[in-house]
Amino acid sequence: MKNVFVVFVLCIVALSGKSQSVNKGDITLNANIGAPHLFKGIVKLATNSNVFKENFDGIVEVSSIKGINPISLKAGLALDKNFTLGLNYSYWSLSFDVEDHYNAQNISYGSIYEDSVDIYKIKLTSSSIGIRPVFNFPLESYKNDFYLALGLGLTKNNLNINFSSTDAGRFVGIFNQELAYDLSLPGGFYFAPSIGYRHYFNPFIGLNFELGYEKGAIVQGGLVFRFNYKKEVRDKQKSS
Repeated sequence: MKNVFVVFVLCIVALSGKSQSVNKGDITLNANIGAPHLFKGIVKLATNSNVFKENFDGIVEVSSIKGINPISLKAGLALDKNFTLGLNYSYWSLSFDVEDHYNAQNISYGSIYEDSVDIYKIKLTSSSIGIRPVFNFPLESYKNDFYLALGLGLTKNNLNINFSSTDAGRFVGIFNQELAYDLSLPGGFYFAPSIGYRHYFNPFIGLNFELGYEKGAIVQGGLVFRFNYKKEVRDKQKSS
């Protein structure tokens, strides 16, 4: 780990120069997707545990877990060549089905028991919004930008459950055999530290890579867009 840090510092020193990769007034927008989806793994472990399955009446089957990996939009305004301040929005979702198979007494024919199944369609979503201070290392070329960033804000979590059953005894009314619940879960503090690199193909668009923590993702990648680019400022820096 120490050797990686030394190489990183040497690369930055070698790329440093009079012209800056970031100048006051530059506006950037990152559009990233991250991996892995750590919360997907946590939910998978939880739903396969006996503690979870003991809450149901019969044989429990859990579908594969689907969803959207952590995605984020990160906008920033350069206050000077080293410091950028911006906003960050991040989101992920998970969805899966749980089927509970059991024998239930037929409410119309009391002595008859039938195979029944309860179906729970579950969706979890999490969104975060916050500020994002960034330290940009001064580099010679506008094409390269190394930076340290920290997202700070609030998180909102939501749980949606759609319940249906072939067991009429689960419902009060004979025609009401589906229920839906939309619940707000406890949120929390949003904390997202990262180290990143942007490489621009031209002054306005490029690729972005980040290593850190972003709502369960360790690695992120995507596109970066730069606005308010001032070519005359950089030309003046090169000639000075």
